[in-house]
Amino acid sequence: MERIKLADDLSFSRIIHGYWRLANWKKTKEETLSIIEYCLELGITTFDHADIYGSYTCEALFGEALALK
Repeated sequence: MERIKLADDLSFSRIIHGYWRLANWKKTKEETLSIIEYCLELGITTFDHADIYGSYTCEALFGEALALK
């Protein structure tokens, strides 16, 4: 995955995966966790998420996904 370097020790993936419409995806919790895990496997490390996304479930899902890593 191509990365954008901001400083010697700070970079981020060029592709950003967004979760604004998470509630509209109609995915199970397991499917959503799988999507996050797949993004990480691809080298995507930049995500647009907030506590209000997915009917206030997005932050908890990201915590679970990262705990599995």
